[in-house]
Amino acid sequence: MTGAADGIGKALALAFAKEGAQVAGCSRGAERLDSLAKEIEGSGHIFVAADLSKAEGVRAFFDKVQEAFGGVDVLVNNVGAVLKLGNFFEVSDEDWENSFQVNLMSAVRLCRLSIPALRKSSCPRIINISSIAASHPQEIFPHYNAMKAGLSNLTVSLAQTLSEDGICVNTISPGPVWSRSWEQEADAQGDGPAFEQAKKDIMEQTGKSIPLKRMGMPEDLTGLALFLASEQSSWITATNFTVDGGLTRNPF
Repeated sequence: MTGAADGIGKALALAFAKEGAQVAGCSRGAERLDSLAKEIEGSGHIFVAADLSKAEGVRAFFDKVQEAFGGVDVLVNNVGAVLKLGNFFEVSDEDWENSFQVNLMSAVRLCRLSIPALRKSSCPRIINISSIAASHPQEIFPHYNAMKAGLSNLTVSLAQTLSEDGICVNTISPGPVWSRSWEQEADAQGDGPAFEQAKKDIMEQTGKSIPLKRMGMPEDLTGLALFLASEQSSWITATNFTVDGGLTRNPF
């Protein structure tokens, strides 16, 4: 599981472990991984600090997973980042390249490495965490929107490629979910009461446009992810699941 130290990744790691899975998680931040290791249920989990924007970081993480577990049953490509806020004229070639490496190539490389191991599993799954930005892009961060669209597209392509192996590949596309980036925005307003007020204001303002009238929390994705990883989802592949409180209102 990539991007496991914060937000959606952390919630997924905790949920999978609670169901008895052995979790291999990675993130750039070793300190946050240490915190997760103290909080997670069960034993035998491994956590690796790695930069998945680089091929060598992906390889290092995968090698440690193979060494510890000897195989892979469920691959969750969750790592992703906007990296730079801005419109089309405010993001550079370097911003586009960085977004490409983090948001798309990390998943491409990890899938490539994991597929031989997944072929040996009795219940092999790939779950890609995309975003509603893939299908409903806004003016801001076009580089991130495009890469998430690429990740969603990759899901459908891979699902067809791997269908004969019984490997189900699906996408979860969250709407506005409280995450570290939102927390950093609130944190900029100050500590203590100032932070809590900023967090409340952000969540209330964001929730106004959502039919369910609240911003999503990382835990809102865990039930679907666990289902897609289970044997009950054996006839579901090449599908995108939107989890956004009804924001996009897409009947198809």
